[in-house]
Parts: sequence; C-alpha cells; structure tokens
Amino acid sequence: MSTLAEIETAAESLPGEQREELLRFLAMRLRKERTLPKPRVYSEEELVAMIAEHESDGDTPAEKVLPCAL
Repeated sequence: MSTLAEIETAAESLPGEQREELLRFLAMRLRKERTLPKPRVYSEEELVAMIAEHESDGDTPAEKVLPCAL
C-alpha cells in the first residue's frame, strides 16, 4: 500500500475493533509529532476585563467560581 486511497480501503475492510486500534495508533503518533503553541499569558488588566465582560452577559460572577481570581 502506497497511496492514501489504498490505505483507506484497507482500513475500511478491518473489523471495528482493529479500526479503533488503528485510530488510537494514529492519534498517538500525531500527538507526538504535533508542536503546540505556547500558552497565552494574560495580564491582570486583560483578565479583569474578560471577567467583567462575562459578568455583564449574565454569567456567574468569577468570585463564585474562582474565589482567588480577583
């Protein structure tokens, strides 16, 4: 098998349990290869603004969910 179409056809012929195993294998390989972006760091001002925006939308106040947020 050398083309994606051939691999897809072969995968379709596998029993369900083996397709799940193949999917887990591929997912594991992709996770190892993937480079994740660095997490974004928010300033205190940005966090306060986001919390205020969510609270103005009628969401649960942040201090009820994250007592140490403010």
